[in-house]
Amino acid sequence: MIPLIPVKKVMSREIVAVEAHEPAIAASKVMRQQKTGSILVRKNGELVGIVTDVDMTRKVLAGDLDPYKTPVERVMSSPFYTIDADASVARANETMTQYNIRHLVVIEDGVPVGVISARDILEPVYEEEGGSIPFWPNHALKEIAAAFLVIGLLATLTLISPAPMLPKADPLTTPEHIKPEWFFLAAYQILKVADILRFLGSWAPKTIGIILEIVFVALLYAVPFIDRNPERAYRKRPIAIALGIFFALLFVLFTVWGHIS
Repeated sequence: MIPLIPVKKVMSREIVAVEAHEPAIAASKVMRQQKTGSILVRKNGELVGIVTDVDMTRKVLAGDLDPYKTPVERVMSSPFYTIDADASVARANETMTQYNIRHLVVIEDGVPVGVISARDILEPVYEEEGGSIPFWPNHALKEIAAAFLVIGLLATLTLISPAPMLPKADPLTTPEHIKPEWFFLAAYQILKVADILRFLGSWAPKTIGIILEIVFVALLYAVPFIDRNPERAYRKRPIAIALGIFFALLFVLFTVWGHIS
């Protein structure tokens, strides 16, 4: 059973606020810059309300209000609804449903420390009994260490008790009409493409082709080191996700190329 996750694990931790007298367009621009769907409103040094993207749509645009002249305090929701930082995400969802809202201000020791939205609740966050661990470095290094341990174990078993094999075949001299299984097609195509480097010498296609494959695998292992964001939610790790999609598409491209060539 997945334990109840506290709100503070998934909330947006940065408090973004505008002054109550500022025009609605200013709040809208800040929300766009911060890539957030809500912004708090401050008056006389205190937070007095909240404005959301829904408020902008229903109250300003649909209400035919001039966003350049209408002050934020005219379209804000006040007072805003709050929830304790240690309350569960399930409780936050119940509160949003009860009051038909999509944002709650998170309070810790009586002070606003963040905002949780309906989108935050939908993020796939899973917590272990002892508390969740950040992706970097804890989770990433744990998984990498486990992967190398498995590889080392398999290599050791292969050396200790090798399976009976026929004479080795040279994949670089395999006849053109014979192809490997589909999961080797990408590597097969890289070696074929590397043949254009033959002008460097007979050694180049084989050596450089193999190096390219090693570099590709090394880059996959390097992704967690390139993006050291501790967040585990996919939406909050754009660099790692972009790199993962790029490498996946590259693998698919070479696989299809190897199949049709």
